[in-house]
Amino acid sequence: MRSKFAYPIAGVLALLGVAFLAGMDSVTAETGSIAVENAWARATPKGAKVASGYLTIKNQGNEPDRLVSARADFAGKAEIHLTKMVDGVAQMRPVTDGLAIPAKGSVALEPNSYHLMFMDLAGPLSEGETVRGELIFELAGSVAVTFQVMGIGAQAPDAQSQEHHHH
Repeated sequence: MRSKFAYPIAGVLALLGVAFLAGMDSVTAETGSIAVENAWARATPKGAKVASGYLTIKNQGNEPDRLVSARADFAGKAEIHLTKMVDGVAQMRPVTDGLAIPAKGSVALEPNSYHLMFMDLAGPLSEGETVRGELIFELAGSVAVTFQVMGIGAQAPDAQSQEHHHH
């Protein structure tokens, strides 16, 4: 025998789920205490074998976490890199010991700083498309990420996307 409350509760839960999904941003992914926002990558010219990806990682938990690796459906290999200026020359190096994400803090992966390097691309990344990847954290585990592909020279997501994230 079915409870007289089964349908109303299911209906309320379904409506809450729809409301929750409607409020979610397509470029936000969340697992446990880790949220990934504003994930984007630069478009690449035909024949390019590398691309870069950027995003903001927010740790809402009480424990620090560490981004230890990344994977991408569209690339043979993904690595965490750091670009820094040394004697006026930009140098890019892999980050081999992971990237610390402080408790109740955030880390931005952006041009000329920490970023993701996608290597052995399966094909060019075209402006306007989305591509999927995955970030692997020491504590939070795997977080699926969808990257919005911006123009080749983009420095950040477009203004509309920015406004949406900074209420």
